[in-house]
Amino acid sequence: MENRENLVEIPIEEEVKQAYIDYAMSVIVGRAIPDVRDGLKPVQRRILYSMYEMGLLPDKPFKKSARIVGETLGKYHPHGDQAVYEALVRMAQDFTMRYPLIIGQGNFGSIDGDPAAQMRYTEAKLSPLAVEMLTDIDKDTVDFQPNFDDTLMEPEVLPSKFPNLLCNGTSGIAVGLATSIPPHNLTEVGNALVKLAQNPQISVDEIMEILKGPDFPTGGVIENFAQVKEIYKTGRGIIKVKGKAHVEKVQGGRERIVITEIPYQVNKAELIKKIADNVRNGKIKEISDIRDETDKEGIRIVVELKRDAKGEEVLKKLYKYTPLEKGFPVNLVVLIDKEPKLVDIKTLLREFIKHRLEVILRRSKYFLKKVQDRLHIVEGLLKAINFIDDIIERIRRSKDASEARNYLMEEFGLSEKQAQAVLDLRLQRLTSLEREKLLEEEKELREKIEYYKKLVASEGERIKVFIEETEELVKKYGDKRRTFIGGVKEVKEGSITVAVLQDGSIIPVEELPLEKAPVVNILRVPFTEGLFLVSNRGRVYWIAGSQALQGSKVSLKSREEKIVGAFIREKFGNRLLLATKKGYVKKIPLAEFEYKAQGMPIIKLTEGDEVVSIASSVDETHILLFTKKGRVARFSVREVPPSTPGARGVQGIKLEKNDETSGLRIWNGEPYLLVITAKGRVKKISHEEIPKTNRGVKGTEVSGTKDTLVDLIPIKEEVELLITTKNGKAFYDKINQKDIPLSTKKSIPRTRWKLEDDEIIKVVIKKSE
Repeated sequence: MENRENLVEIPIEEEVKQAYIDYAMSVIVGRAIPDVRDGLKPVQRRILYSMYEMGLLPDKPFKKSARIVGETLGKYHPHGDQAVYEALVRMAQDFTMRYPLIIGQGNFGSIDGDPAAQMRYTEAKLSPLAVEMLTDIDKDTVDFQPNFDDTLMEPEVLPSKFPNLLCNGTSGIAVGLATSIPPHNLTEVGNALVKLAQNPQISVDEIMEILKGPDFPTGGVIENFAQVKEIYKTGRGIIKVKGKAHVEKVQGGRERIVITEIPYQVNKAELIKKIADNVRNGKIKEISDIRDETDKEGIRIVVELKRDAKGEEVLKKLYKYTPLEKGFPVNLVVLIDKEPKLVDIKTLLREFIKHRLEVILRRSKYFLKKVQDRLHIVEGLLKAINFIDDIIERIRRSKDASEARNYLMEEFGLSEKQAQAVLDLRLQRLTSLEREKLLEEEKELREKIEYYKKLVASEGERIKVFIEETEELVKKYGDKRRTFIGGVKEVKEGSITVAVLQDGSIIPVEELPLEKAPVVNILRVPFTEGLFLVSNRGRVYWIAGSQALQGSKVSLKSREEKIVGAFIREKFGNRLLLATKKGYVKKIPLAEFEYKAQGMPIIKLTEGDEVVSIASSVDETHILLFTKKGRVARFSVREVPPSTPGARGVQGIKLEKNDETSGLRIWNGEPYLLVITAKGRVKKISHEEIPKTNRGVKGTEVSGTKDTLVDLIPIKEEVELLITTKNGKAFYDKINQKDIPLSTKKSIPRTRWKLEDDEIIKVVIKKSE
């Protein structure tokens, strides 16, 4: 092979790896994930900018979509014409976009899934809100970059006075990454932006008193406000959306169901077909007829029922078996500084404010320079008018414009620009009236300079401008919410104390018969928060605090699965510790959790292993990992590295033959530990009896008996316990450490609770938990 000396040999796996990374980042940044500032993907931004350059403003005539597509392809987006046209069509569909950015004329598709007409038949122009996104783009407010062939410049981002990302939402699938952001109401988004700009320290809870959740263009009902709040705090989850329907009485004593709104992104024709399919297969036997009476006034699907059929019961079946109820996946992944990030709702708002403040700063600098340049010219003209007779005489005697310009510069100290402005002066500007106008203009220019200097120097002043512009936008374009969100007022305040049972039941404590134990935990749950339940099979389930008010139950995957721990995210810290029967411990960030009632796996378990205990993770504390045979390993939380849901964890304690982990506790510097055995025996030992070691050791024997160690509770002064037994009994006990003599790790514990011969303690719960 010729020129072989110029070839560099590298392993193909390295080249493929790097090439794939480059490809993935190209898709993420250049195609699928929106910029947090304007909420647009590159193809959308290029379409809007091309239309702006073509002058397709709302008050101008329409132009053929084919012309717009061609302009976009030829100048900025060298890809398939159908891909560009599809993006254009979506921005014009009022059932896809909460606030369409393009006004379409012709067939742009329907909610029944009908495709748009070919681009040669349809026409389009920018909507008023699209113009708001492009306003000031010619005032050096954003950076521009070369287009694909370096012949033109295109904007990296739009100035975007309109908060498009949150108001219209977006979705996209990249390589190993996806985004799904629901649309919201402009009035609520604008008010939330103003609130956050005024007080950057407000919490997500305070934001959501204003921005209550998604507002879909097709309406619908979201019943669980608490669930939405939890999802917006983490940036990930699924929001259940129901279509709006009601039951009507008709002649003959019959009932019928009328559907007037359907969930977002549900195909109406497919919904009707799905209802018919369920009638045919016998799942919904009570329906006699289905009619689509949709017209320009809105959606209307009429479901006629058979005699004696109950409308409410049939409606429940429609929600269960058809897309009349659908989960909308939320995944708040956006590009921040060209890097994909999963964020919460507050970050989306904060990044938009940051972008707008930058736009206002750059716009102010642009206007400041323009005004300063104009003042410079006006000052020159005023100086020249005072000596206008001499100037005219000298200009008449000059050989050319260059000589006249040089004379003005040398004789009167004018700059080149001022001198040229004097030469360009029309004779009518020499009147005394024109001189007064120049003096008035000079005064106005100086006032503007002071104003723009203040904006450039003070972020506080720029925030005032941002608030004014946002309030004006809301006043001009804001509208009423379309999607109803239930439970907003009901769950705004208050909490309830609940007991979590091993079978996944959540029961208000006052309704709990103690014989219904074993209880896993007792927690005070705010209605606005949610409850996480962890099972022995390594799955975490989520349930809204508002559901706990009436009592609820999670659906476990098998009869062998049982709940071993429960916690409230807001009171738990940022990471969860798990202990398994085989002596493994795992630390997992709560940000990895998804809010799923059906559960998600959070640990990889080997055959025969299971989760036995959970705890909150704080790096400055120690883990007490103890076994049934009474051995304890004490080591720092820092020794357990954080890992992903798919990992197994690391070895915490080395088990002896026929031994297994009983549980774990967190030691926060308490002076004593309560050793509790299965037969109701208790003793108090000093924390110094258990030396700090590395993880993975056999640990220290502390029980002083062959009885099974069921718990090891750190205590400072007093602790209240709920004791449950294997036979289903339960009782409370308040223990003051002063009432129990100090023992050693080798001492035999004393009987505190008298149990039946066949009865053993199963669970010990600290009341404070």
